[in-house]
Amino acid sequence: MPRQVTAVVCAAFDPAADAAILAVREIVRAAGIQLPAEPPHRPHFSLGAARVTDSELPRVIDVAGSIAAVHGPVPLSLVEGGRFGRAGVVWLGAAPSPQLSLLQRDVDAALRTAGWPRAFGERSDPVQWIAHCTLATRVPKPLLRRVQSEIERSYRAIAATVDALATILVGGSGDVAHARLGGG
Repeated sequence: MPRQVTAVVCAAFDPAADAAILAVREIVRAAGIQLPAEPPHRPHFSLGAARVTDSELPRVIDVAGSIAAVHGPVPLSLVEGGRFGRAGVVWLGAAPSPQLSLLQRDVDAALRTAGWPRAFGERSDPVQWIAHCTLATRVPKPLLRRVQSEIERSYRAIAATVDALATILVGGSGDVAHARLGGG
């Protein structure tokens, strides 16, 4: 019987940005939030997601590879710490980037054209999408504002390059696939 998975196509950062983002996680940890020693997935922006059977996963990977082949690397700056209060999430956000917005729009459209509805609902709609790199989830609501303040107090903007699309699985660990932007 086919197993259902949620495949997420993510914007993956260059190694220096990954290291800098992981260092910011230590600010969250120092603020008293328990985090695993290593996160299950690389730092990323979720661009789009599809709920598929495991036999459809190769098609999702092909879609991501096709999009990666026609987009070049995206330079950007992670400039702010933010939070989603209802979900208990603290994150880093990017300065506006038309290239990043176009990449997200193309991923969302390609997944939908392939016949998969948005697994994360309207949050993946390009009009509503917020470019954010999650640092921690399930932060108790009374601590969210304090954790965000700690990040903002000691945080310095991170210069980053989105250099690939990674495909990951919700509940999984690591990349299922990795496609360099520009086909490299």
